[in-house]
Amino acid sequence: MIVRNTSPEPQWILLIHQLPPKPTNLRVRIWRKLQKLGAVAIKNSVYVLPASEQAHEDFQWLKQEIESAGGEAAVFRAGSVEGATDKEIIAGFRKARDEEYAAISAGLDGLTGAIREQDRGKHLSAGRLSTHETEIDKLHAELERVAANDFFDAAGKAAAFTAYDRCQRAIRAAQGPTRKSAQLETKGGSLDVAKYQRRRWVTRRNLHIDRLASAWLIKQFIDKRPRFDFIADGETVEGAIPFDMFGAEFTHQGEACTFETMLKRFGLADNKGLSEIAEIVHDIDLKDDKFHRLEAAGLNAIIDGLSKVLRDDRKLLQQTIIVFDGLYALLSKESQKKTSAKSGTRKRKRTK
Repeated sequence: MIVRNTSPEPQWILLIHQLPPKPTNLRVRIWRKLQKLGAVAIKNSVYVLPASEQAHEDFQWLKQEIESAGGEAAVFRAGSVEGATDKEIIAGFRKARDEEYAAISAGLDGLTGAIREQDRGKHLSAGRLSTHETEIDKLHAELERVAANDFFDAAGKAAAFTAYDRCQRAIRAAQGPTRKSAQLETKGGSLDVAKYQRRRWVTRRNLHIDRLASAWLIKQFIDKRPRFDFIADGETVEGAIPFDMFGAEFTHQGEACTFETMLKRFGLADNKGLSEIAEIVHDIDLKDDKFHRLEAAGLNAIIDGLSKVLRDDRKLLQQTIIVFDGLYALLSKESQKKTSAKSGTRKRKRTK
């Protein structure tokens, strides 16, 4: 194959490789990684991705893996590929994604049918419901992976997401109404975290700082296996726990943002790392500079930047969870240092 690089900004990145006969599992391993990247085969052992720095880096890693196993590989940037027009390559990408979307849609529709049938027959036990939720999570993760690799808007995307929404509605209907949180309080007045496990949480779409921070708090400190839904204004989700929404229990109260409200309601306000994050979130969300947190401008810039790059709320939440994890680790460590320093000062004074 001859690759002609006639464009100053190449449109395609190609991986051309030859694998050794051993190890025997190398071929399957490389093929699976190419599938995860969304690469399409033009000819045997020749794969292509739309040109981007990420695609180039991904192919370079595969090249290194192939060569370390005794194979041969080369990565090219190309403006055109002999033997295949741009139109044919794009059609190949759409066909590959449509096949993946169709498989996911079939899985979701089958699951929807099973949920509805079991619910009608009163056979939908808590164990079966949990199993179905786990399967939905797996199919949704696969759907997000395929959508992230859908470089040319394949026709099957809309049908796959419709199938996912249909499955979500079926399991919501089967779950029934949620219990009142007033019944879930401990003797001390804080809500019992143990009774908020495996729950469905709902908030408004187009996430920003308070909703993102609150979702992170739920996932890391309240509900070990939460399920999140992001809805338009005026929508409701039966059986879900709303947060940062008008009329919800977990929302702004007085001068407190939703994150601060949830810390108080779940008895987490004494956690130094969380209380410091609450001050930063408050300053960004309410814009009153109440706590004068210097970190607010930086965190706000990071969230704004990620929001522009990741227009899908679920993907945005996944990325910001890492940001909040890092911030929490840093602030918790600094709080421990301050506590140790104060303790040391008091000891020295007593000694004197």
